[in-house]
Amino acid sequence: MKSNSDKNQTKLPWWVELLFVQIGLPDAWLSKYLKKKKQTVNFINENKKNIAYSAILISCILYIYPIVRYTSSSASCIDKTTKYLKSNNINRSQNEMDINSLAVGYCHGGSLPE
Repeated sequence: MKSNSDKNQTKLPWWVELLFVQIGLPDAWLSKYLKKKKQTVNFINENKKNIAYSAILISCILYIYPIVRYTSSSASCIDKTTKYLKSNNINRSQNEMDINSLAVGYCHGGSLPE
């Protein structure tokens, strides 16, 4: 028959049993871990609103960054191609709008006129 002390004891989690009972890690590490875990849970509970706003802000930045990078590289390509077309006097009869449209077409997979 089990005694009262055996009935009152709770079963240890498997990781505590493995690391601290079977392997024999220092008990001070377990107490430090449990204290930090408690502090972390308290911090999260006190700052849920700020954590949620931060997560939304970070996800928005991660979503928008590739779009900004693509647009920047596309604008850079168009600028360089327009300068190239102007410097080589390609299509002298073409006006500024046509040169820009040729540059946009080239940067999006087209070819330059000869």
